[in-house]
Amino acid sequence: MSEKKKSNIYNFFINKKDNCNNSNNYKGTLEPPQSSSGVIRKNIQTDGGEKKKIKIVRKYNSDYLKFGFIQEPNSDLHPLPLCVVCSDLLSNDAMKPSKLERHFQSKHKNLANKPIEYFEIMRNDMRKQVITMKKMTIEDKSLLKASYLVALQIAKNKKPYTIGEDLIKPCMLQAGKVVLGKQAVKKLNEIPMSANTIKRRIEEMADDIENQVITMVKNSPFYSIQLDESTDLSNKALLLCFVRVEYGGELQEELLCSLNLPGRTTSSEIFEALVSYFQKHGIERKKCIGICTDGAANMVGHLSGIVAKVKNVSHPDILSTHCILHREQLASKKMSPELHKVLSDVIKIVNHIRHKALNSWLFESLCEEMGSQYTHLLHVEVRWLSRGKILIRLFTLLGSQACISGRYFLLLNELNISIQGQLKNVFTVRDQMDAIQKKILLWQTRLAEEDLQMFQHFDEYMKEKDVNQRVVAIVQQHLESLTESFCRFSPKKEDPRHGNMWIIDPFAANNENNKLNMSEKESLIDLSFDSPLKTKFLELSKSHFWLYVKNEYPLLSEKAMKILIQFSTTYLCEKTFSSVTVIKTRYRSQLEISKALRLAVTTLEPKLHEILQNKQEQISH
Repeated sequence: MSEKKKSNIYNFFINKKDNCNNSNNYKGTLEPPQSSSGVIRKNIQTDGGEKKKIKIVRKYNSDYLKFGFIQEPNSDLHPLPLCVVCSDLLSNDAMKPSKLERHFQSKHKNLANKPIEYFEIMRNDMRKQVITMKKMTIEDKSLLKASYLVALQIAKNKKPYTIGEDLIKPCMLQAGKVVLGKQAVKKLNEIPMSANTIKRRIEEMADDIENQVITMVKNSPFYSIQLDESTDLSNKALLLCFVRVEYGGELQEELLCSLNLPGRTTSSEIFEALVSYFQKHGIERKKCIGICTDGAANMVGHLSGIVAKVKNVSHPDILSTHCILHREQLASKKMSPELHKVLSDVIKIVNHIRHKALNSWLFESLCEEMGSQYTHLLHVEVRWLSRGKILIRLFTLLGSQACISGRYFLLLNELNISIQGQLKNVFTVRDQMDAIQKKILLWQTRLAEEDLQMFQHFDEYMKEKDVNQRVVAIVQQHLESLTESFCRFSPKKEDPRHGNMWIIDPFAANNENNKLNMSEKESLIDLSFDSPLKTKFLELSKSHFWLYVKNEYPLLSEKAMKILIQFSTTYLCEKTFSSVTVIKTRYRSQLEISKALRLAVTTLEPKLHEILQNKQEQISH
């Protein structure tokens, strides 16, 4: 071997030795050196030039199984030693052969002569237990979710809480036994459905829905509300407040709150309850731009009503509307003595027949012998929606006046139904009111000409019998009175359509007479000549369209939405009070219904994944 080659080999080993001895020179550019104990270290050079040694972690070695230790399954980032014999979990600092052996000798010395296969079997058994526990956790979560879903359906259908344990669960078990087998029944039986459990589930989901509604109100640029109060079965005063907001690119209506009024239902009590709720949840009252009520004195009183208090405290420009449903009933309430007598007689007759089972049976037999079209009478409730049909059925018994009254009440029924429903705007409702008034004027003209085609049954009756013309005069007088009442309760000066028809059709040619400033008029002109938007206008609803152009025409969009977001009726409150009577029966007279009521009327879905996230599993027992 040449001297040069010997010199190269000598230099190689010298450099290798220096690198091993001077490991502090490592600056993290290569894999850090690892000690025999499994500790990974690396050197970091500080700003002052000093080299600081930082301990990272100790790694697990498969040889540690001879001491009965495996790596804890959920400790990949920071390994922890887990004893397969006693299930003790040690710290990462104990990941040393000496410390692991010390634990083994002090606690499991009797296993010192066991082969490695013995600990492998214990390791495999422990892994199976972990998999089983994970499976049980997932299944228990599914049982918990099933319990929430059942509670949600109970609330939506306004049923008592006990129905889960008394009816739903037995039916599930019987059906599961027949269809799925005994193993499925065993699992279904673990779903918790006791009355107290269902009650807690409903309360948690109702709180989640309430938080969603409050978030919607806070994120909406403005909102409107409708208020109404009534008493329940136990004579407790209940105040309902629905809200209409702009959320997710559309208008949404939800129950904001149902509040118990502890004292009298005065405007002060109602106002304090509302203010307290708004302050508690951080809702800005100044963002409320509209309030719709039923027209009661404590609501619309000029000096001390709710509306007056809101204007004085929040902002004076809030728009107050009187429910058009109540206006229509007030306008049609006045009736001539002759027509009122017909209605009273009908109610007495029907109540007498329906009061006793024997009377109903005799009446049914009589109708069958006469070959009548109907064999039963409708049950009388003092509501507009039932009177028209009842009077039509009794036409053959009470004659022409019953027929005219029936046709008149059917017309009011049609009006009531047409202006009810969700997301009704003031333009649609006013148009339907105008259509009814036009029909009444047409009737007056036809009656003056002795044309009775609009009263089909009355026209047939007139052709068959000689009816006194005084009946026609009575009806004519009543229709004239009705027209005056509609004009009085729905004056033209309060018509929100005046100056705002551009909202209904921004592309119309006659949009000059509008309540817009110069900048808004210029924007309206630009919009009216936008052909793609005209196509979009035909595809979308009014509210969707104005929200669609929000970024391009912000001034027009905001002005339009402040009108469209207004409530025109208290339909939602009236409908919800009907739900109150179903939920709070004489068997549940002491029930606090605010939570169940919210789930019964909401269109939102509770966020079960968030509710279940930190929920402890519970198995039925």
